[in-house]
Amino acid sequence: MYTLLIVDDAKDAILLLQFDLNNAGYNVLCAENGAQALELLNERNIDMVLLDIHMPEMSGLEVLKSIKTTEKTKNIPVIMLSASDDEDEIVASLALGAVDHVTKPYISKVLLARINTAFRLVEKTAELEKLAQKDFLTGINNRRNFYTLANQLIEISKRHHNDLAIAMYDLDDFKNINDQYGHDIGDQVLKEVSQLMIENFRECDIVARIGGEEFAACLPQTSLEQAKVACERFRKTVEYHRFALTKTNKPINITMSIGVAAFNQEDNTINKLLSQADHALYQAKHQGKNRVVILENVEQHKKQQLIENAEQSDEQADDKSKYAGIDKNIGINNVLGDEALFEQVLAMFYEDHAQDEHKLKSAFAKQDIKTAKHLAHTLKGVASSIGAMALFNAAKALDIAINQQDEQQYLPLTEQLGQQLTLVTESIKALNPNLV
Repeated sequence: MYTLLIVDDAKDAILLLQFDLNNAGYNVLCAENGAQALELLNERNIDMVLLDIHMPEMSGLEVLKSIKTTEKTKNIPVIMLSASDDEDEIVASLALGAVDHVTKPYISKVLLARINTAFRLVEKTAELEKLAQKDFLTGINNRRNFYTLANQLIEISKRHHNDLAIAMYDLDDFKNINDQYGHDIGDQVLKEVSQLMIENFRECDIVARIGGEEFAACLPQTSLEQAKVACERFRKTVEYHRFALTKTNKPINITMSIGVAAFNQEDNTINKLLSQADHALYQAKHQGKNRVVILENVEQHKKQQLIENAEQSDEQADDKSKYAGIDKNIGINNVLGDEALFEQVLAMFYEDHAQDEHKLKSAFAKQDIKTAKHLAHTLKGVASSIGAMALFNAAKALDIAINQQDEQQYLPLTEQLGQQLTLVTESIKALNPNLV
């Protein structure tokens, strides 16, 4: 049952309104002046205010302004009541945030209809706001809402010196699921993984789909070691979950790589924490997938890499320099150390993706966003496979922009992607002159 607050200095007007609203099934509270009304609004849960414009001491417009500038009450709908049809007053009240204006003496049926309309508008607005915060496919938080909520938790952690961890999750070889079973099955996998996140993390944790097959979680009051335990538990949950989504009911095996970073006073913004978690995720992929890597491990790994790089022979360095835009070590590791197979994969990459910049620009020109999305998403996956990490990041940025429908970024990001793609393809062709 909705609770309505009547604010009017005329007792007879209050009695009449109270009678009509009670008969219509509303719970009614009454105030005879502005100060009394604001006190009730602070103490009680009120769903709507019917506010007289002309009152002594504190006018209805002053009360309305106070309602709309107070955090607790700013979203409560207010209908203004007045015996005057002064246009300036009506415009002023609407400008301050009133949802409607009713002239006294009112017609009961008309007033009740306007109240019902105002409530429907409030409900629809709340529904739209909820939709704007959720991922359209999975129903969990989207990237934008994750940033908002995680930032709030980070600010709390700063004030109270609490622990907090950020984790990035990426389904391994998800492109193969889409290619083998179709995008409908891929979508079902994403929905099931999202549901598993809801079931496996705490209510205070913020989980979200960041884009494509990437997810994120913000874990308040959680140390790095505790986050590692929680993420390892979830990784195993995904690995052993039965994704029986095909017509034959044959289970699909899914694994997930996870990178974790912890809040500290130096790296205390959501962008820095996500970047660190993303770097840890990259290392999880590089180290064989289906594992959890924490930032602490990443820093140790980076030191070890620096030592190993310093010890590389000139011959190895020269060999690596042949592949502009490609980390050969990553690419070869992804094919289990088979260098000959890696060369074949590079040739196939050239044949399949050398024209992707042109194809993307053509798709955007035709407003064929579905094709552009497929091209960017596919290129992101294969770039990672061959070790073209700058190209991977460029394709990922474009993929995210498409998911967020950020049309102004489509062409600039495609240009950046094209620069990296040209670097990679020309490097491949230089070593394979027979490629067309």
